[in-house]
Amino acid sequence: MNFRNNWKKYFILCLWFFLHQDVTAEDFTTAEPVVGPQTRIVGGINAGEGQFPHQISLRLGGNHICGGSIISSRYVVTAAHCVILGTPPKRVPASSLTIRAGSRFINTGGQIMGVSEIKVHPSYKNFENDIALLKLSNPLSFNARIKPIALANNNPPAGSSIVISGWGRSSTQGPVPQNLQYVTLKAISRTDCKKRLFGLPKNVICLAHPFGKGACFGDSGGPAIYKNQLVGVCDFVVNGCGSSNPDGYASVANHVNWLRANAK
Repeated sequence: MNFRNNWKKYFILCLWFFLHQDVTAEDFTTAEPVVGPQTRIVGGINAGEGQFPHQISLRLGGNHICGGSIISSRYVVTAAHCVILGTPPKRVPASSLTIRAGSRFINTGGQIMGVSEIKVHPSYKNFENDIALLKLSNPLSFNARIKPIALANNNPPAGSSIVISGWGRSSTQGPVPQNLQYVTLKAISRTDCKKRLFGLPKNVICLAHPFGKGACFGDSGGPAIYKNQLVGVCDFVVNGCGSSNPDGYASVANHVNWLRANAK
């Protein structure tokens, strides 16, 4: 079954509070955006204070729903599906969103900042071009725990080690971590990924991992890092969190021109 023809069924099926959704491997009809309220990296390690100074918690009504990455004092990158929610899908008001920056803890510490504008990629649809910019109400104050990350101009080579981070669940039905988690995955070529995922969306990089590791609900919009550059934005998991199938991340390099042009 082709994912593109059936995504709405799964989008609605996995809706919970704000949003859940599923994507599978051999059959892309079960892909899931990894979004949700209060939702740990599967198989992750506790991050230290200031270890990921670009990481933010995106919050709707005060609740964590997604991750994101600081790219300047006024802009954060996240996934489009983090800000287009509901049935039918509708953009949330910018005024309902806040971010927490500068803390490894999901609900305490750091700076809280409002969002004044949401910019969604104009070609976003389903899992295609799943990327968005958030303009902050006021500039962040940079320090050792709050710093921007550089945008990658190129996709990571196959076989490279990629670090992902977030506050997503420790399993599909697992508990929520209070401490930011991280884990190292491996980039695989698009050719190899297409052998695993039928109907793989364009502009996606695939990150492979052993069973029991990877992204999960609440990690959507969060960073994939290679050589201190942002290479991916967390998009979807396949056959549930921590399965043996690769996770999908929106390619930053494929969207870098749009990001730079709109983060002004």
